[in-house]
Amino acid sequence: MNKQHKRLKASIATTGVLILSAGIAACSYSGSEDAKTGYMNNGEMAKQAMVDGSTATPSDYKNWPKFVATVDKVSVPQVRELYINQAGMMSKRGDDFPSGTISVMELYEAQKPADGKPRMDAKGNLVKGKLSKIFIMEKGKGWGSKQPAGTIDNGDWIYSAYLADGKTPATKDFAACRSCHLPLADKDYIARYDEHFDYHKK
Repeated sequence: MNKQHKRLKASIATTGVLILSAGIAACSYSGSEDAKTGYMNNGEMAKQAMVDGSTATPSDYKNWPKFVATVDKVSVPQVRELYINQAGMMSKRGDDFPSGTISVMELYEAQKPADGKPRMDAKGNLVKGKLSKIFIMEKGKGWGSKQPAGTIDNGDWIYSAYLADGKTPATKDFAACRSCHLPLADKDYIARYDEHFDYHKK
């Protein structure tokens, strides 16, 4: 075997060791980022701190578990569908929801016949009409301390709101959202907290 052959063989061996070492390091690192969620596998945040209005509508939220059963708001009249991601489903009754939790609420107008009264189905439930808005709650570690001065404290939760297309902002002022959730501090600022765990029998 000539010297050039020996140098080539040594180079290939060294490269193989480097590739193997890199592969082992990647597999053993528990904090790798999940490409779908943007959160670290060890529970730490891969995202930077965010503020109200900065959460995008998750493209696959309709495939998530329902947070609670469909909610009818007869006085509005309005139908609400609520979803929660898998991070949120990890929570147990009595606990706060973990960082990485995202909840999505769809607001539908109830159908109204010519007489103006909300249409009901055979079970007495409102019949959904057009989707009007999409609201999002997202929780991130330390986000509460990063909010602008004067922001109503809702822990580490932030809010976003969009029109039916899921892209056009519905508002820039989230004080109403935060005021509505403020009295729910003992339930991690989550409406229908107990109903959620009853619905999923947890």
